[in-house]
Amino acid sequence: MKKRILKKSNAIFAAILALFGVSSCEQEDLYGCPQSEYSEDIEITGTVQNEAQQPIENIQVVSLYTNDTTYTDASGNFAFHTGKGLKPTILRLNLNDIDGATNGSYQDDTAEVQITYTGGDGNWNAGVGHGSVTKTLKEKTE
Repeated sequence: MKKRILKKSNAIFAAILALFGVSSCEQEDLYGCPQSEYSEDIEITGTVQNEAQQPIENIQVVSLYTNDTTYTDASGNFAFHTGKGLKPTILRLNLNDIDGATNGSYQDDTAEVQITYTGGDGNWNAGVGHGSVTKTLKEKTE
């Protein structure tokens, strides 16, 4: 008898929640929930250097937020654009030395990029996001 009453009350409660469209999504959720702000484009730039402040070429730069990947050029610079429909304020990057000892061996590291937005209407269009970072990688010691 108790089980039957509990099942019926759960069914009624679920129907009421469905009727009112109650959602467990919060505004800052990143997975599967609608966002209140949308970014058309996020531009990330940066430089990777060694401890002597010399540029490091061919370092793989991966955004953990979007899985975008790029590589540093001969000046140690990298840049990429992404527009994923969300508005992050910080992007974390993985920096990986993938070419071995070709230009020196460096420890893999991470970097956080603070994103600021310009333009936009404060509504669905958050404008264009910009972020830049300079990261120094330490040489591997074996």
